[in-house]
Amino acid sequence: MKKTFYFILVSVLVVASCKKDESNPVAADKIPLAPTLAAPNDTSSNIAVPVILVWNESNGAASYTLQVATDSSFSSLVYSQKGITATSQQIPLLDFLSPYYWRVNATNSVGTSGWSSVRSFTTGALPLIKPLSAGPVRITNKKLEVDYDGDGVYEPYYVKGAAYSITPIGDKPITSTLEDRGIQYLKYMNANTIRTYGIPGKTMLTKMAAQNIRVIAGFWVETSYDLSLLETRQKVKDDFAKMVIDLKDNPGVLIWNLGNEQNYVNGNNANWYSLCQELAIVAYQIEGEKYHPVCISNGNIYNIGSASMKANDASLTYIDLWATNIYELNLTPRFETYRTKTNKPLVITEFGIDALDNRIQQEYETTQSVIDSMNWSQILSASDVVLGGTVFEYTDEWWKAGNSQSHDPGGYATGAHPDGYSNEEWWGMIAVTPDVNGDGYDEWRPRQVYYMFARNWK
Repeated sequence: MKKTFYFILVSVLVVASCKKDESNPVAADKIPLAPTLAAPNDTSSNIAVPVILVWNESNGAASYTLQVATDSSFSSLVYSQKGITATSQQIPLLDFLSPYYWRVNATNSVGTSGWSSVRSFTTGALPLIKPLSAGPVRITNKKLEVDYDGDGVYEPYYVKGAAYSITPIGDKPITSTLEDRGIQYLKYMNANTIRTYGIPGKTMLTKMAAQNIRVIAGFWVETSYDLSLLETRQKVKDDFAKMVIDLKDNPGVLIWNLGNEQNYVNGNNANWYSLCQELAIVAYQIEGEKYHPVCISNGNIYNIGSASMKANDASLTYIDLWATNIYELNLTPRFETYRTKTNKPLVITEFGIDALDNRIQQEYETTQSVIDSMNWSQILSASDVVLGGTVFEYTDEWWKAGNSQSHDPGGYATGAHPDGYSNEEWWGMIAVTPDVNGDGYDEWRPRQVYYMFARNWK
């Protein structure tokens, strides 16, 4: 018997909810809208440098791209930054009294919006008189004050510290562990400041700040540079700008310090001091009203106040203070002369003597401690103009006078030391000797001068 089969096709429609996530009114699968610009208003003028540009949030945006140019077609960009997650950005290094144009777009995982409308603004003039800083460090009435917690209450700050270079025997790398040891010994000595010669690392700055130790941040200028050349001056300014942009928000920074005894080498001229004024203006272009003070590292007080060298106050309106490396048994006469040369305060960034008696090739720790103590008393006695000092130096440096694997005598003759000689490898408040316990690190032994400063700085 033949059977007939019948089939019924049943269609089931599954309906998925297409309801949008109420937490985000714009679906994540859509390109965000172009942002709307908020501030400054279009065609605004006299905008203070550094300029802060603000725009409104674009729903669904993950980040923004900001462009600033000197022309409305944006063919001459002066600033272009992708990946901005905030809705405002500070723009460094804009020229004073200059027109600019800006625009923003928004990006998410789907794509990028079109550009916002374009706005323009004109920057204001460089203030003729540098205003009092509203940042974490300021100088007022020749006194250094700090407000690192940002509560608006400034406290006096007196520099008590060391010229800091902890290069190990054999010129080995400085490790994080060695940095930690250096900070520990600074704390035991009751120091609150170090002075560096090159650009300090951000991690080291942050570690120092966590222990309430601040840094006179050195900006090294090569002594081989011809500072009369425009391209060389621009390179120096560009390098300094990178440093300030990178470190300005780090709580470890106390002061920007320009060069090191440049007046003994390629800076015994107006080219150097005029460049320092330009560098200080660069720092202000970047930091604005929250600037850190800027000083010039000078050999002794030579040239300070000289109009022909452009080292007088009228030529250095954006330099906040002087720094000096000064080696004399009695500093007081120099301070008396300094007061007649400038109205700026002074910080001593090197002073003292080494620990090796060159006459007998043996250490004379007691003599080192006594003379450094005398110098410190002279610094304290000039507190109307001197903001403190960093003694030279923190640890012995085996690399300076010969084989970096041996502790060599060597340096230069000087009438400022009892033995008539400066031995470059023996200046440390901490004596450095080879590793004996097998931990891979040199042995550190505080000399008498270390304990003397620990008592004075308590």
